[in-house]
Formats: sequence, C-alpha cells, structure tokens
Amino acid sequence: MDQKDLQEPKYTERKTEYYKNLKVWPEFCVYDQHIDGLIPTARIDSWEDFHNVVKHYRQDNDEQEFVFRGQQHYKWPLLPTLDRIAKEAIDASLARKQLRNFRLSIRGRVPDNTIFKEDDEELWAIGQHHGLATPLLDWSLSPYVSLFFSFMQEDPETWVDVDEQENTIPNNFSRVIYVLNKTFIADLVEDDEDPFDKKHPKVVEPSKDDHGRLVNQAGLFTFAPYGETLESSLFKALVDSDIDVNDPNELSKYICRIHIPNSQEIRLECLRHLRKMNIHHASLFPDLIGASGYCNELLVEQTLKTKLKSKELSKVVSPIKEEFIKPLNEFVKSINSESRAQELINAIQTNDAIANNLKVQQVKELANVVVEFIDVKAGVDWQVRQSELSRLKNIVRRRLKRDYFPDDLLTEATEDVVNFALIIDSQQGS
Repeated sequence: MDQKDLQEPKYTERKTEYYKNLKVWPEFCVYDQHIDGLIPTARIDSWEDFHNVVKHYRQDNDEQEFVFRGQQHYKWPLLPTLDRIAKEAIDASLARKQLRNFRLSIRGRVPDNTIFKEDDEELWAIGQHHGLATPLLDWSLSPYVSLFFSFMQEDPETWVDVDEQENTIPNNFSRVIYVLNKTFIADLVEDDEDPFDKKHPKVVEPSKDDHGRLVNQAGLFTFAPYGETLESSLFKALVDSDIDVNDPNELSKYICRIHIPNSQEIRLECLRHLRKMNIHHASLFPDLIGASGYCNELLVEQTLKTKLKSKELSKVVSPIKEEFIKPLNEFVKSINSESRAQELINAIQTNDAIANNLKVQQVKELANVVVEFIDVKAGVDWQVRQSELSRLKNIVRRRLKRDYFPDDLLTEATEDVVNFALIIDSQQGS
C-alpha cells in the first residue's frame, strides 16, 4: 500500500460521529486503520438504504456469492472468540489444546457419541454453538439476518462519554455490516490437508445442525489459518491473485465494511421492519432462548412507545396552568435541595477522614455540587444506572482533588460521599 495511504487522518478536523467522515456507499475508502483496519469502508445514511446494498449484492453480482456479518459496535475488529481471548491471532498449538480439552470435557455430556468422530472443523462448529471459544467467525448468506444481528442487542449504558458539562453522550455512533466474497475464498486451493497448517482462509459449512439455527440463519463460518486473521490471510491471497489491494474500490469487491447510523430509535425501527420480514429472535433461534428474546424485544418496544406517549401528553399543558405550575415546582425543588444538601453535609462530617482534611466551607460546596448533579443532570433512576453513578463519582473525585484531598484516601472518600447521597436521596423519595 502506498505511503500516502498509510498516513493518519487529521483527527482535529474530523467529525465526532465517526461514520460521517466516510464516503457514501458504493464509494469506499480506508479512512482510519485503528478502527477499520485496512478494510475498505463506506457508510449509508439510514438503515433503509441497506435495501440498495442488498439489491447490489443479490442482483448485480450474479457470478459472485457474498456472505454477511453484523456487529454491534463500530470499533469491534473482525476477530473470532479464540483470538479475542489470546489478544492476537491464535497459533496452532493453543488451538490444538482448546480442541483437545473440548473433546475431553464433553465426555458423558452428549447423548450421541458419534460426535467424537467428527473432524476438527465440525467439532469447532458444535463448540461454537455452545459457547466454546473457537477460531470460527459466524456469517450468513442473508444480508437481512446479518442486519438483525447488528441491531439485535441494546447498547449497554456504559457505552457513553462524559463531556465537560458532565453530560453523557452515547459513543457507539454506528453499527456495522461486513461483506465477504465467498466465491473467491471457496476457489482458493489448499496446498496441505493438515487443518492446523492451512495457507488460506476457508469457508466452513457444517453438515450437522441439531438445533436448526444454522438453517434458519442461513449460517456458515470462516476459518483463518492459524497465526493469521481473516483480514491478513485474505489480503495475502488477493496479492497472490494479482488483485490491486491499494485500490479501496477494487478491494471492496472481496471484503468491505459498511457503517449504519445507530440510536435507540433507529434500532427499534429497524427491528420492527425485520420482524415483518419474519426475521426476529423466535425465527432465528428455534428454541426457548429465541422465544424469550422475542418476548423481550416486544416488551422493550412497548416500553419505549409508552415513554414517548407520556412525553407527548406532558406537552399538552395550557399556558395559564404552566405559568403557575413552573414556579411552584421550582420552589418545592429548592426546598428539597436545601434539605438534602444539609443532610449530606451532616453525613459527610461524620466521616473522620473527610472532616479532618476538608474545611467546613469545602464540605458545604461538595454537598451542593452533589445535590445539584442529582437534581439537574441525573435522571430519576440515577441510583440504579451505572453510567450516572460513574459520573457522580468523577464529580466528587475531581472536587476532592481540587481541594488537595490526600490521594491515598481519595477512592474511599469518594465511595463514602456517593453512598451518603444514595441513602439521603432514597429516604426523601427523590
């Protein structure tokens, strides 16, 4: 790859929402190797635009077959579970140990002993289904199934950044779909029959599917050579085939990464559409896990609808009524805040370590900062949200450090102040 292509982008000039820096599909680029590796990357402006992507790969590429993989976080690399544990491309010796341990561990746990006669790839596939860390990566022949897996899970509350005003900002800006040229990989010729000494990436399509998931998900796997990632081994094969890997648009014919905007509303809208296509937990996981996931999905959607309706109803207030209600709410709030602040001051002063290292005025300022966060910035359920608790701890820690609080007592004091705030807030029913 040319030196100019390896230069890092000017981060100070790029947009915060990473995907917005990328070219719009079907144009590709290699924008940030720390996020996308050397894989050609593009974006679409809405999940609905994915229909055009599907049309392209289904109708405009009759001679090539492609497989798809959805991933929840835009920064996640293309790594199987075994590589993630080892923090690098897994080597053959470690893979042998993992497979041997799996064979030994399942003795007496499976009703069909013919499983022990399966070849390595079949056994890896069985283990993959049951949570074993393997060198396999899941793919699907169905682009819409991959879209489902990309949006299937909610983003955890911890996936946020905190700005200078202590506001939480979601930092998973996009979900990702990988597209891989299955035909090219299937046409690669293996030089050695030893599964632990492969030269090229391989497509694995297991013959067994006891739970029906592979069939329902149009699923298959890729298997990279040991000591290599799928990305690196594929690039070597492309170079050997005289493919210009320095041209992102040419390289995208073999592997690419497509970013799709992400938010809670986008996710639920996409899943509702896929459900009308009969793509949901219950259809892709034909077992009790699938049924449970399907019910959970419906519940989350209904909960969000209820919240949205409540917001709309709260807006229907006459100007005259609002004129009286707003000052009253602020007055009540100020009384509660003062009461909570004084209780928090009293509680903090019972802690000898804090009382001996802070002046009375510093304790008052600390209590007021904590109460202001609870009343103004934290949500009503802040006590059970890890992201909000983390924000409050950061606020307390910074305030204590500003007042030159001893470093060796800082962590314990921070925890104590937050615990005092939790107790006082729960007692007053806030």
